[in-house]
Amino acid sequence: MGIARRLTSVTGGELESFIFRIVTTSSNQTYELPIADYGSTTPNFTVKWDDGSENLIQSSSDVNKLHTYASAGTYDIEINGVLPSFKVDNNSSYRSLYTAVLSWGETSFRALNFHGCSNLTSLPTSGGSATGHEGLSTIFNLDNFLRSTGITTLPSGLLDYMINVTSLVDSFSFMSISSIPSGFFDNCTQITSFNSTFNQCFSLSAIPSGLFDNNTSVTNFSSTFKSCTSIGSIPTGLFDNNTSVTTFFSVFRMPTTSNSLTGNAPELWTRNPVPLGLYAFRNCTGLGNYASIPANWK
Repeated sequence: MGIARRLTSVTGGELESFIFRIVTTSSNQTYELPIADYGSTTPNFTVKWDDGSENLIQSSSDVNKLHTYASAGTYDIEINGVLPSFKVDNNSSYRSLYTAVLSWGETSFRALNFHGCSNLTSLPTSGGSATGHEGLSTIFNLDNFLRSTGITTLPSGLLDYMINVTSLVDSFSFMSISSIPSGFFDNCTQITSFNSTFNQCFSLSAIPSGLFDNNTSVTNFSSTFKSCTSIGSIPTGLFDNNTSVTTFFSVFRMPTTSNSLTGNAPELWTRNPVPLGLYAFRNCTGLGNYASIPANWK
């Protein structure tokens, strides 16, 4: 049972654990769980360190969030209980240790990111537990979620239960992904910002048709596909359902004219009222209607 009380899972049994893998490289190396409160929700969970020891953690300042491993090696850390915020936030002391997420579990996440974990190369393809990705349904903040990680494929269905997420700022930026799953954002109907969501994903070669069809609350598409130099074309009607947008600043801005973008730019500048579109199609000279794009939009 462990030393923290386990609550009931959506499957009717015990709560599924959040399990992730780290690799330490030296003896007596210390690792710190990147935990925090989220609003009035505080951590209250058991952690098994995979070296025969475990701790009960009941606050974000609990000294037991620090753990020293006697030997270098691979450790699958298991968390069961309430964990509202787990944010690596590009912490240079620990970001290189993470290599895999084995199970998302059910820990009442509100905020989650692995920003900067360049050695993180594996995610559960179907959740990694009996609950699938359903354990992610409590998340509100997904900013910087997988930014600058080593993930090269986004699992289909990863966001299916994230119905409360409102912001995807830099969530998948600086990644070596080549594609986006069809319908990836279909259930994320509360999103208001796609600011820099895929910024500088240089290998991204295509955008699925209808990617944003269900995201009718969006107001910000700033730099969403900025510097995605391998994208071949912009799907027809990509932003047709996003009528509340106030800014498309740098949405397809390219660093140079050496990019793959062809076809036509959507005539977003004809909307009323006209959204901010500064540099939206800068250096996108391969677009068939590039000459007719207003000067401040390119």
